[in-house]
Amino acid sequence: KAPFTTSTMQQDAGSRLGWGAQLTMRVAQRLYENGFITYMRTDSVTLSQSAINAARDSAKTLYGADYVPATPRVYEGKTKNAQEAHEAIRPAGDTFKTPGELAPELSRDEFALYDLIWKRTVASQMADAKKMQMRVDFDVETKSGAAAIFRANGSVVTFPGFLAAYDEIVEDKSGEETANETDRRLPPMKVGDSIKVSNYTCEGHETKPPARYTEPTLVKKLEELGIGRPSTFASIISTIQDRGYVAKRGRALVPTFLDAKFAVVWEPVWLFVATAINLLVELVFIGKVEIVTVIEFVLQSTELLKVPFTWSSVIRLLTGGGVSEA
Repeated sequence: KAPFTTSTMQQDAGSRLGWGAQLTMRVAQRLYENGFITYMRTDSVTLSQSAINAARDSAKTLYGADYVPATPRVYEGKTKNAQEAHEAIRPAGDTFKTPGELAPELSRDEFALYDLIWKRTVASQMADAKKMQMRVDFDVETKSGAAAIFRANGSVVTFPGFLAAYDEIVEDKSGEETANETDRRLPPMKVGDSIKVSNYTCEGHETKPPARYTEPTLVKKLEELGIGRPSTFASIISTIQDRGYVAKRGRALVPTFLDAKFAVVWEPVWLFVATAINLLVELVFIGKVEIVTVIEFVLQSTELLKVPFTWSSVIRLLTGGGVSEA
């Protein structure tokens, strides 16, 4: 597991803690301001040499030398248009204080997020986990005396590796029929074991539609499409909720009737123009394009696509706020 970027931190805080992107960034801001973590708006997965040494030392001390590979792990980012101006999010300093050591100084939310960051950083420099794929058949006898076989497919961990510090969470893969079987974790077993069954269910196999977006999965999709920056993911999600385009149902983000009209008319234009403007702005920052080019592009887009942009709409695009109907 690579150390955290802004988007992966938001995704894991959502999956493991049930937090929204805004709450995650508020807590991360407090940790950064108080000197507990490095800068929390980054798209880089690289660590400084001192941070790599600190993570390896922590892993060796807590889990043993077998859990640390012979050479440091180096990760490469896969994010489109990544700037990588800062290193990955990690505990601050040349040595990492454990969550337990900082517990008296942190609030409950701060402790929970620091714990995630610390574990993810240490796990990034630990050895691979080793798993064995298994198919287990259980011979059973029904009440009527008939013989039957129950079968379970999954994997057994033979060496925890980085999982000792940062266990995996299986993502929702609705629509993939075999996903649950291949990702299921089974306990250690051997031939001849007698298994006590406390509960059993009959499950049918059917293809399910893709799951609705949650805040973590929407952040992941925005990053994949190259929309927004690490500093704007939370504001994008907040904006679409504040304007009534989507509503939360449990953790799911559900489109409203207002959003149905918005999506049909605006989504193709928004994706194209937002991505293009973000790219042009990146080129302005590195001196490859003049700012006048960005302005000309916006004006030409307005004319060719017949989109009633206003300059306030352009500003919202550049800051991750989306497009509004003028």
